[in-house]
Amino acid sequence: MNKNLQKIHEYLLKKGVDEEALATYDSSSVYLAMEIMEYAHRNQKRENGEEYALHPSRVLENYRNLVGITPNDYFCIDEDLMSKYQIPYDGVQEVCLLHDVIEDTEFSLEDVKDIYVECGLGNHFDIYIKSPLEYITHDKSMNYDDYIKICLKSPISAIVKMMDLQDNLRVIDLIKLNQTNFNRSHNYLSYIYVINGTYHFLENVAKYRKDFLNQ
Repeated sequence: MNKNLQKIHEYLLKKGVDEEALATYDSSSVYLAMEIMEYAHRNQKRENGEEYALHPSRVLENYRNLVGITPNDYFCIDEDLMSKYQIPYDGVQEVCLLHDVIEDTEFSLEDVKDIYVECGLGNHFDIYIKSPLEYITHDKSMNYDDYIKICLKSPISAIVKMMDLQDNLRVIDLIKLNQTNFNRSHNYLSYIYVINGTYHFLENVAKYRKDFLNQ
């Protein structure tokens, strides 16, 4: 077994996840991303002291709320209709969960790919996850405006970055609301505006929801 996947399994088993559940998770691209994320961020906390893993989990929740995904409900979305309105689906949930892993943990892009290959999901990773995950990984030496332009290279990385910025706008998560945090939040909102202005996700989702409900 891949050594990183083995470490992930050992960690999750200690947390009470049973082996049968792990086997199921390994066969699902989204759940595999959740496994990797939980382990990769295991010792990290955000500035306000909360477990870091809660952030990518909320980013995923933001996307699911946006497009209407309900876990375990196969009929909650229409992938063909989403495609018609240029709303990305394949790979998005995985990138939501993994979007900070390469940037902020010991895992490299190749490490994550190797885990997907080990689980028989290498092609899915290459087609839907690899490039968007690379785009959304922020090189800290890069100006943030230039970084956002890279995120815009893919609708997947763009919509995930939009959901990420949305979570970073949560005022209740701030340890204080000073001028610095106000300016940062203002910048986040400005970047959301730029992303949506490029892909029109909000407008397209509104059209999608209307058609989906009228089917």
